[in-house]
Amino acid sequence: MTAGEMNQSTLLTLDALAPCGCVLPTEVLAAMDVSLTLKARELGVKAFLFWGRLSTESGADYYIARAYNGTKKLEGKIVPNPGNKFYYSRDGVNWLDLEPVTVETTERAEKIQTMLTGDPAHVFEVAQPVPEPEPAPEPAEGEEAPEVEEPEPLPPWEITEAQYMMTRINAINAATALAPEGMFVTDPHGNHSVNPMFVVHRPDQASAYATPQGNLASAVPGKWGVHHDSFKRLTTIRNFEFPGFFAYYSAVSNTVGNLYFGDGRRNEDLAFAV
Repeated sequence: MTAGEMNQSTLLTLDALAPCGCVLPTEVLAAMDVSLTLKARELGVKAFLFWGRLSTESGADYYIARAYNGTKKLEGKIVPNPGNKFYYSRDGVNWLDLEPVTVETTERAEKIQTMLTGDPAHVFEVAQPVPEPEPAPEPAEGEEAPEVEEPEPLPPWEITEAQYMMTRINAINAATALAPEGMFVTDPHGNHSVNPMFVVHRPDQASAYATPQGNLASAVPGKWGVHHDSFKRLTTIRNFEFPGFFAYYSAVSNTVGNLYFGDGRRNEDLAFAV
């Protein structure tokens, strides 16, 4: 289950999570109401789903969406089908590809601590570790030990804004891909689909929800917050490791959804707050 799979209705999700600060400009919302459907048809995927907004230093934020084409369970792991991919937009109309990043690029990009700049052409520089000096040969008897030459510093690694953006999205998804327990079932071919008998019996309890890392009830204390409005029969869930992630479950419509509105950075103070 990924974050995108829950957002089957952008309007419903934005309406439910508006009190949490997940609000789009009117013109962007109007544009997405049309562009998300058109992009799904263009790509030939099951859905093109709004994922969230990444804020930047310049204020020129990125709107993120995902082409969703289903998932399968293979050897106990959830594997995306071909066609699953992330895209970004500046206006909610035109969507540009975000290419997948390698493990090596991810490790380098994780060293960046600053916000996204808002300039897709920007390149971050990440310092390479200084190589260890080669050991000097043992001096002959009566000779002085030769001086150890310090190695020349290596040129910095270059990480593009798009690569940094994709690294942040992957990190958020890995930590917050949340769904109610029992929402999805696997057919004989390994495909994931919504359980037609799905319903959350105790929506006010953290144990009713799970991520790939396990049930929320067993998560690190202070990582998740669950708030249930018994009058509206609406549950909202927030993540404190990545502030800006919110999810909801409505017992009235039996719908779920989630969004991320933030700068993409992890809350490094979480460990000290619990």
